[in-house]
Amino acid sequence: PDHFPRLRPRGTMFQAVRPTDNPDLIRDPASQACSAWGDVIAYGVGLADLSSVIDRTAAIRALKSMSTQSPQAMRVSPDDRLHRDRQTVDIDLSEVGGRAVVLFNVSSDGTVQMLYPKGLDAPSVQTGNLRIPLRVREPFGAEQVVAVTSQQRMIDLERILQQSNGRRAPGLVTRNFAQYLPPDARIGSISFFTVP
Repeated sequence: PDHFPRLRPRGTMFQAVRPTDNPDLIRDPASQACSAWGDVIAYGVGLADLSSVIDRTAAIRALKSMSTQSPQAMRVSPDDRLHRDRQTVDIDLSEVGGRAVVLFNVSSDGTVQMLYPKGLDAPSVQTGNLRIPLRVREPFGAEQVVAVTSQQRMIDLERILQQSNGRRAPGLVTRNFAQYLPPDARIGSISFFTVP
C-alpha cells in the first residue's frame, strides 16, 4: 500500500517500501524523524518536507561517491560527535596551499549553505591549512560539509552554489556538480550531527 499518496518527487524519484526491505531512508510517522544508514539525519520532517530529505539523501550518496575518487583531506574539530545549538565547530582542510577552495554544507533538510568563499574571502589559499568555524543552528540533524579544491578558481561551481545558497536544492548542486569540476579537483566530504 502507498503510505504517501500525495508525496511527489522534487528531483529524485523514489519508491515507498516496507522497513524490512532495507530502504535508504526511513521516516518514523510518530516522531517525524528520518534515518539513513542507521543515523537520524533529520528531525520533525512533515510530509511536505519529505521530498527535500529524499533529495538530500540521494545527493549525499552521489557526493560521497565522488569524494572517494580523488579525496581532499578534511576533518571536524573538536570531534565528529553530537554538537549542540550555538556551539562552534571547525572544519579543517589540509594540503590546500596554492589551491582554490569551495566549501559548502548540505543540511539535514536539504538546504544548501555556501561556506567558502564568500564576502571578502580569497578564493585561493596561501597557507597549507584552512580552518572555517561554523556555528550550530537549525535545522538540526545530519550536516554534510563538502570541500572542492583545485589549482584554478572554480567560478562556475561558485556561481551554482551561490544560486542554491539558502535553498533546499541538493539535487541542483549534484546534477551540475561534475561538469564544473576541473581535472585536478580533489573532493572531501565529512559529516557531523547537530541537536537542539
